[in-house]
Amino acid sequence: MKREEILLGDTVRAKVKEDMAHVFTGTVQKKYENSALLNITDYDPSDKQNAAELNFKIVINFKAVTKNLGGGHPDPEPEPEDQPARNAKK
Repeated sequence: MKREEILLGDTVRAKVKEDMAHVFTGTVQKKYENSALLNITDYDPSDKQNAAELNFKIVINFKAVTKNLGGGHPDPEPEPEDQPARNAKK
């Protein structure tokens, strides 16, 4: 899938042969240029130890996403850099 097709908070199904033997489900916590950090929420029982060793978090390439189940929200707009910080002291 493409980066633009995945939103923060989306639930996705993914396959990563190196770390998990089977397809698993995760929630997008953070997006990077070509990958995303997922919180692993559902997995095959035989992958229980793998998920635990990963602390139920994994970084995957967007190409590893097999299905987007939705549920996310658009990325927040970044604040302009030329604007002073909101909590800055004067």
